[in-house]
Amino acid sequence: MAEFLQSSEAPINAEVCEYQQFPKPEIEDAATEKNPKPKLKHLSVVLLSFGLLCVLQGILNISLRLALREPTDKGEEERCPQGWQMFGSSCYYISSQRRSWDGSRQDCVQRGADLVIVNSRQEQAFLTGFTRAAWVGMTDRAEEGTWIWVDGTPVNRDRLHWARGQPDDAYGGEDCGDLRTMIDFIGLNDFNCSARVQWICEQMLG
Repeated sequence: MAEFLQSSEAPINAEVCEYQQFPKPEIEDAATEKNPKPKLKHLSVVLLSFGLLCVLQGILNISLRLALREPTDKGEEERCPQGWQMFGSSCYYISSQRRSWDGSRQDCVQRGADLVIVNSRQEQAFLTGFTRAAWVGMTDRAEEGTWIWVDGTPVNRDRLHWARGQPDDAYGGEDCGDLRTMIDFIGLNDFNCSARVQWICEQMLG
């Protein structure tokens, strides 16, 4: 019997298999999909808040313009030329081109108007924001420091808002007035009359 077992010619091969651990079902991944990482949540909230702020700012700007616009009847609105803005009893043309103060006034006259005369802070607030800088109808060419509107009336500085530190007659002479809407620099400003900026024409109704 022992001899039979030893003489057996059939080799016995034994394979040793290493234990391999298979990954568990992706329960954690599913949970992660249902519950995004906190950082992604915070980013979504920030982006959503920013979008809402932009929408609210747009609504506020429109509401402000409507609030500042004095009530008028429909007949007066129809009397403003096409492309002009209306406030109170006047129509306003805001140019898209740039010219000197004299060239700007000449354009207004050709349109049957003149450079705007700002009579109140309410009117100034309405005109603020259309452009970064626009000529208005005031100058102190006749006498330095004495500002006069194009109709000959004096500029009442106490009734209007000037930009910080203005007028300052800088750069060797600034004898014409413009309206600025810039960061930390909003209001009336004196500027070199030959500089080329946009302008605002005013045409009275009635």
